[in-house]
Amino acid sequence: MKKGLRYIALGFSISFIFLSFGLVYWQVVRSDALLNNPANRRLILMEQRVDRGGIFDRNGEILAQTQTTNNQKKRVYPKGEVLEPLLGYATLQHGSAGMEANFGDWLLGIKQATPTQEIEQLFQLPRQGNDVVLTLDYRLQKVAYEGLKGKMGAAVALDPRTGEILALVSQPGFDPNSLDQNWAELSKRSGSPFVNRAFALYPPGSTMKVITSAAIFRSGVNTGDLYNCTGSTVINGQVISEQNDKAHGWVNYDTALADSCNTYFATFGVQSGDQQFLNAVKGFGFGQTIPFELPVSLSQITNQARVPKQLNTNLLAASTFGQGEVLISPFHMALVAAGIANHGVIMTPHIVNQVIDDKQNVLYKTSPKSWLTALSTEEAAKIKNAMVAAVNDGTASPGGISGIQVAAKTGSAEPGGNDKTHAWYIAFAPAEAPQIAVAVMVEHGGTGGGAAAPIARDIIQTALNEKVGESK
Repeated sequence: MKKGLRYIALGFSISFIFLSFGLVYWQVVRSDALLNNPANRRLILMEQRVDRGGIFDRNGEILAQTQTTNNQKKRVYPKGEVLEPLLGYATLQHGSAGMEANFGDWLLGIKQATPTQEIEQLFQLPRQGNDVVLTLDYRLQKVAYEGLKGKMGAAVALDPRTGEILALVSQPGFDPNSLDQNWAELSKRSGSPFVNRAFALYPPGSTMKVITSAAIFRSGVNTGDLYNCTGSTVINGQVISEQNDKAHGWVNYDTALADSCNTYFATFGVQSGDQQFLNAVKGFGFGQTIPFELPVSLSQITNQARVPKQLNTNLLAASTFGQGEVLISPFHMALVAAGIANHGVIMTPHIVNQVIDDKQNVLYKTSPKSWLTALSTEEAAKIKNAMVAAVNDGTASPGGISGIQVAAKTGSAEPGGNDKTHAWYIAFAPAEAPQIAVAVMVEHGGTGGGAAAPIARDIIQTALNEKVGESK
């Protein structure tokens, strides 16, 4: 009898120890992860006594705020669909998503709380959260939104010198002001309006050639030598074709990029070898987590490994011009363009400029810092010159702007099956001293020059005309 009681007591003791460890793990070690999880309704329920802070663009435009009428709080989004699904939502009925979820700890005054906020939180007193000021410029956001409206796709613009995100649009979107009423319809709507396509993965098509360029340079290929494009070539038994089987004739590196010659990049990409190619893609951040305030899908070269240790010849050939199993997000491709614009250095992207409390004290401010050095200065200059040629006398000409030298690259990525190609356009301007870099992707849009270039052109022209990004 005593022996049995001892076993029971021992069992209770062990259970208590495991329970204690579990509580410590979830309440201390994993407390931030729990708090920031969109499925955690604690943040939403806190809003019954905490006024969620506002979200503003870089010029003070109100993007989200909490209004109280007759003691009833309501989250209001003055710009409607223009910032969705990026901005997200915060409702008692459906929780939170997007920035509202990811920045919830700032907006509710939990993260780096002031002493006053700590006391108010401890005693569960009514209080005011913090305001989040973004690097976004609403004027540019609206131009990108209008360009993509009615299509499926994404557009991302940033300052290549600082990494500041100036516009980030995904379409289709939704009106967050009527979310609760329209939830059932939105959840079934075609095009998945809750999905942020800027962070989703797509085959990049010929925009990948700017990355392959680094491998070609480093292998010692003389980029001035001529190559005869006959419309197709055979590599290891695999037929590599030009779009519409067009023969480009004699081309060197610059004209091959400008005319988007698949066979040139496949031929010399394979000649460079898989290790040069894989080192180049790693230098641009493939397979790496992008250090950004919002989650971005990891770019990949193959389905088996995001960046494998080696590539067979056929997969290497297809990968050099963005087909095969290569996938990248429009957000990451914007960083690629920005890295070329910034002399080979990719700055750490950020969308939060600063966080301020209700007394206008700055609690947090972002400072520019580099993320990766993808290219040498000389390599970046070579690619830029070829991208300039693409605008002046190549496939990227529809994105040209009178009086401003744009550098750009088009892409028409085959998604598989009989679907139309995804249309890509990456660009930066002015080419001699870049202030803005852009990536636009239109799902099943056809050619990059036809569907994506006009949107990118309008974004760039607006940014430069309005002096977006410049300090006031």
